[in-house]
Amino acid sequence: MGESTQKNKKNDTKIHNNKIKPKKKQSSNKEMISTLIRLVGYSKRHWFKITITTIAVIISTAMGLAPPWLIRYGIDNLIAENKIDHLWVLGLIMVGTALVKGLFDFIKSYFSEYIAQNIIHDIRVKLYKHLYNLSFSFYDESRTGDLMSRLTADADSLRRFLGRVGPYVSENILTIIGILIIILVWDYRLGILYILLLPLMVFGMTVYAKRVRPMFKKVRKKFAGLTQIVQENFVGIEVIKLFGKEKEEEKKFNRINQEYIDINLQAAKVSAFWMPYVSFLIGLGTALVIWYGGRLVISEIVTLGTLAGYISYISMLMRPVRQTGMMINFSSQAIAAAERIFKIIDTTSDVKEDPEAYKLPEIKGKVEFKNISFSYQESKQILKDINFKVNPGETIAVVGPTGAGKSTLIHLLPRFYDPDRGEILVDGHDIKKITIDSLRKQIGIVLQHTFLFGASIKENISYGKPKAEMEKIIRAAEVAQIHDFIRSLPLGYETPVGERGVTLSGGQKQRLAMARVLLTDPALLILDEPTSSIDAETEEKMQKAMQKVIKNRTTFVIAHRLWTVKNADQILVIKDGVIEEKGTHQELINKKDGFYNRVYEQVLKKDDFYSDKKDGEIK
Repeated sequence: MGESTQKNKKNDTKIHNNKIKPKKKQSSNKEMISTLIRLVGYSKRHWFKITITTIAVIISTAMGLAPPWLIRYGIDNLIAENKIDHLWVLGLIMVGTALVKGLFDFIKSYFSEYIAQNIIHDIRVKLYKHLYNLSFSFYDESRTGDLMSRLTADADSLRRFLGRVGPYVSENILTIIGILIIILVWDYRLGILYILLLPLMVFGMTVYAKRVRPMFKKVRKKFAGLTQIVQENFVGIEVIKLFGKEKEEEKKFNRINQEYIDINLQAAKVSAFWMPYVSFLIGLGTALVIWYGGRLVISEIVTLGTLAGYISYISMLMRPVRQTGMMINFSSQAIAAAERIFKIIDTTSDVKEDPEAYKLPEIKGKVEFKNISFSYQESKQILKDINFKVNPGETIAVVGPTGAGKSTLIHLLPRFYDPDRGEILVDGHDIKKITIDSLRKQIGIVLQHTFLFGASIKENISYGKPKAEMEKIIRAAEVAQIHDFIRSLPLGYETPVGERGVTLSGGQKQRLAMARVLLTDPALLILDEPTSSIDAETEEKMQKAMQKVIKNRTTFVIAHRLWTVKNADQILVIKDGVIEEKGTHQELINKKDGFYNRVYEQVLKKDDFYSDKKDGEIK
C-alpha cells in the first residue's frame, strides 16, 4: 500500500502509544464523583431490583445488629434473674434472626450481582458498538491489546465494584450508624466513647484511599501493556521465529511482567498497612471499653448486659472496618477502569454521519473528486487539490511511488477518512450527505493484506451476504480462480481456514478475499494490489477472470503489474500528493519526458510477467 495510515485529527480525546494521553494533573475528586454519577446512570432501568436489594440490605443489617441487643437482654433480664426456662426462647429467637439474615443476604448478593452483570453488559455493548463507529484514524493510533484490556479486564474490575461495593458499603454504613444509635440509647457516655473512635477510622480510610487510588490507575495501564505485548507477539509469531527473536521477546515480556508485579506489590504494601491499623483501632476500642465501661458497671451506672452488648458491638466493627479497606481497593481499581472506558466512549469519530443523511440509491458508478486535499497530520499534506472524473463502468489505475498517496486516495471513497477540503460525488451524491452504511454496501474492496476469519471457507466468502445461495458462492469462487482448490479439499467449502487463514497460502487467501467481494456484486470495486500474492500461473487465469469482473463496473486499481495498468480506461499518476499525469497507457508512454514513461521503462516493463508475447487476447 505504500504510505502510512496514521491520521491525527483534532479529537477531544486522543489516543497514542497504547493509551489516551493523560492530563497533566491527576483526576480530582470532582472527576471521580462525576464518574460515579455516570455509572449510576446505567442503573436506572434496574430500579425495581435496586429497591429490592436496598430493602434486603436494611433488613439484613437490622438482623445483624440484633444479637448484641439480645445478649444484653438475656444477661440483664434472664440470667441475672435466674429465668433459666426462658433461655431456650432467646436461643430460638437468635437462630431465627440468623436465618432471616441469611435469607436476605442471599437476596442482597444475588440481586446486586444481577444488576452489576447487566450494567457491565450495557457498558460493554456501548463500548463495543462505539469502537465500530470510530474512524480508521482512531485505530491508526491505538493498540489492539489496550482496547482488549478495556473491554475485558477493565470491565470486569468495574463489575466487581458494582456487585460488591454498593451493597456492602451501604450495609457497613448502616451498621456503623445503627451501633451508634443503639449505644447512645443505652448510655450516652459509652456512645461518646464510640464517637471518639470514628475520626481515627475516617482518617485511616482517607489516607489509605488517597495513596492506593493512583497506584491502581498505574496497575490498569501496566496490565493493558502486558495484554498488548502478548497479543502482538502471538499475531507476529512467524516473524519472531523467522528472525530468531524468541529470547529477546521473552526478555521484553519478562520486563513488562515484572513492572506489572512491582506496581501491584506497591499497592499491596499500602494495603498491608490497613489491617494492622484496623487491629489497633479495635484493640484500642476494646481497651477503652473494659477500662471505662468496667468502671461504670462497678459503679452500677450501667448493667453488665449493657457492657457485654457494647463489647459485642465493638467486635462487630471489625467487619465493616476491615471490609472498608477491601472496598477502597475495589473502588480505586474500578474508578481507574471506568475512566479508561469512558474516555474511549467519549472519543469522537473523525468521520461523522450527517443527522439528515439519506440512503444512497442504487448507483451506476459515476465518481468525481473535486478539489480534494487531505492530511494525516496538519504539518504534512498527503493529497493536494485532487480533481478527476470517472464514468460508469470505467477502470481507473492509480500508480505512483511509495508514499505518494495512492491508498489514501481510494480510502477516501468509502469514507474510511474524510478529506480536509473538497467533495467526493458518487452519481452526483455528496458522500458526506448519505449514510455510511448505504455507501459502503455498494463498494467492494480487496486489500493487499488479506484478513480471513477463523471460520469455514464458505462462511468467509459469504461474510458480506450470509444468506447467499451456494450456487452464487461457487460462482464467485470460480471467477476468483479458487473453486478448484476448494473442491480438492476433503471438506470442500466447509473447510476451516484457521485463525486469520493460517492454513492457506498468501495467494489462496487473496483469492478468497476476491470471491468474498465479488459475491456482494458491488457497483464500485477497489483493488489494492489484487494480485500481489498470486503466482504467475494463477495470475494469468485471473487476468481473464478480472476482465469479466470489471466489465460494466467502475473499478479503481492500485497495481504495479503492467496488465492491470495498460488495460485501464484512465491512469492517474500520483506523485507527492498531486496528480502528476492523467491519461491512457498509450497516451502516457508517448510523453517521453513524463514520469509514467520513465517508470514504465525502468520498472513496469521489466516487472511485467506477461509481456506482449504472452498477453494474447488480454492486450
